Formats: sequence, structure tokens, C-alpha cells
Amino acid sequence: MNAPTRLPRPERLRVIERPFAPIPFRLITDGFFADLSDPAKLVYLFLCLVADRHGTSYYSDARIQSYFQLDSADIALARHELIEKDLIAYDGHFYQVLSLPPANRRLVRRASNAPKPKAREPELFVDILKRLAK
Repeated sequence: MNAPTRLPRPERLRVIERPFAPIPFRLITDGFFADLSDPAKLVYLFLCLVADRHGTSYYSDARIQSYFQLDSADIALARHELIEKDLIAYDGHFYQVLSLPPANRRLVRRASNAPKPKAREPELFVDILKRLAK
């Protein structure tokens, strides 16, 4: 039997509220997250948070920009990257967060002679937000 976890703040247990925005853990374990630029990570996670149960988000690029220090070019590049990685769809009016493709179908854009990136500790989302806010 496992020993109970000692919580630093037991009075503040997380409660799953409605609506709940699921972010698949395979995003980390299958390497999708590591392959994204910081703006693409930010846009993807934001879209996960605001999407309905079908993954649809009606937030405009201007509205997304209002939450972050990203310009329209950053949003466009992040959107293109997410579409290329088969993580979202966009029809010019609204976004759809897609189910993750199978790991073996994952699109990784690296030159065949490029060295593989060194393994590093995953970066916390809060640290990415702080870095982008600078």
C-alpha cells in the first residue's frame, strides 16, 4: 500500500471544475510539446483552455493577442506550426483542437543530418509565460 502523499497545502486541493479543459498527457510523453516553439505552445494550451467539448474555439487572433505579448505574425506562425504538426485545424474563422495523432505518425521537421536535441528537463508552463512576457 502506498503511503499518503504529504501535501504542502492540503486546504487547497485542486477541484476539477466545469467546464474542464483536458490537455492530453501524451503531449509531453510522446514529444509533441518539446517539438513546438514557445508561441505555438502558448497558443495550443490557450486553445485547449477555451475550446468547447468538440475542441472548437471561436476566439479571434486579436482576442488571443490580447492575452499575451504576441503580435499577429507570432500568432500566424504558431498557427501554421500547429497545423503542420497536425494538432489543430483552422478554417479562417475558428480553430479546432484535434485529437493527438498516433505517436508513430507525428510530424517532426528536422534535417536528417541535424543533430538530435539534447535531453533537457521539461520547462514549466509558468516559466514559458514569464519568458514571453519579457
